[in-house]
Amino acid sequence: MFFWPFFFYHIMDKFHFTWTGLATSDSELSKQCGYLQEADSCVRNFTRKCTTPLQRELISFVTEGSLRLLSEYCTPGTQLRQSYLKHALCLNQATKGQKNCLQDLQAALEVVTSVEWDRRIPAGCCAYRRFQLCTENLVESKCGKEAVEFMNILLRMAVSKLPDIVCQGYGPKHPECRHLPPPGTPFKETQNNSVLSRLFSAYTGL
Repeated sequence: MFFWPFFFYHIMDKFHFTWTGLATSDSELSKQCGYLQEADSCVRNFTRKCTTPLQRELISFVTEGSLRLLSEYCTPGTQLRQSYLKHALCLNQATKGQKNCLQDLQAALEVVTSVEWDRRIPAGCCAYRRFQLCTENLVESKCGKEAVEFMNILLRMAVSKLPDIVCQGYGPKHPECRHLPPPGTPFKETQNNSVLSRLFSAYTGL
């Protein structure tokens, strides 16, 4: 299961900015893009040195779209960048209120790492979809439907198109998703034995 630690590191390193605050001006965006591009360089170096040719081909396939989005996001004057800045102030305020979504995700990660190996991808898909839905509802309630589109662009930039390929059909009512703790379940750090969840805690400060 080579991809689980790599994939989660990729998510955390690139999506960390969504809970530490979004850039709301061109200058802030350029500074943020420096960190994102540095993270991409690190991931590319790891991929080049530590993966097989077949693994590199698969990684390239699932990250191609996110790298294209990142390029547009970090290039001054692009339509994507201008549209993002239009919604940035409201998105920044909305994402600061996503603590409950993050806590639900952290509780779900405990399940992902505790079930049998053959059920970890379904459990991970359920956790991802629930986090996505929670964030979308939060953003839509504060900023409107148009802003949700740009929130999803940020999410795709972070996790590439891999979840959309692997997780088709994993809505909240999917049978596999019944294994996740109910939304709002308190996360008890003292019972946390998951390396994945501890890494998540380090990034989010939960």
